[in-house]
Amino acid sequence: MGTYHGMPLKSVTEGASARKAAVPTPTPQPAPIPRPVAVPQVKQPTKRTSRTPIIIIPASTTSLISLYNAKDLLQDLKFLTTAEKKAQGARRDNEVLLQRRKDASQGGQTTVPYRVIDTPNKLQPQDWDRVVAVFVQGPAWQFKGWPWLLSDGSPVDIFAKIRAFHLKYDDLSLDNNVTKWDVQVLNISRSKRHLDRATLIKFWQSLDKYMVKHKANLRF
Repeated sequence: MGTYHGMPLKSVTEGASARKAAVPTPTPQPAPIPRPVAVPQVKQPTKRTSRTPIIIIPASTTSLISLYNAKDLLQDLKFLTTAEKKAQGARRDNEVLLQRRKDASQGGQTTVPYRVIDTPNKLQPQDWDRVVAVFVQGPAWQFKGWPWLLSDGSPVDIFAKIRAFHLKYDDLSLDNNVTKWDVQVLNISRSKRHLDRATLIKFWQSLDKYMVKHKANLRF
């Protein structure tokens, strides 16, 4: 064991300091940086765009087609007046969803839904692309508030975008406006119900041709 005997005080203190300096000081480690936690992205369900075609009919009480008898006419291909439907206790719905029967390509039959309304002002802007047919009453005010209306109130541009039809009794003269517009006239007999089917099949044949050319994105 060594002693400090005979050594100067300075040497003793310097030696002690040297020994202290030789002790390594631990280097502080940086705190670990937490990694961001990946939050799973929740996919919002995409709203499906409806492909159901829309048919607009007049709200007028004098129209031969109404929400009372639209299903009889366009689905069952037979004519019953609105008065007859009311007498049967029929109720007026806000709209009608009819099922059009079509012959399937592989045999049998299939049905295709069509929405029938008489209040077009309730349609959203994106709904107008699904409007495929309109039944014209005659007066131009039927089209007040519609898109594509000309500044003078004329609906002629509407008929370039939507297939137009006019349903009338075969013993009545044609409305003056209808004679000027691009409208297909469908004549209904007051008493010969066996003729209804042929007349209403013409409606669907005409509408099918229009939709193949202009509305192929819809279900029909």
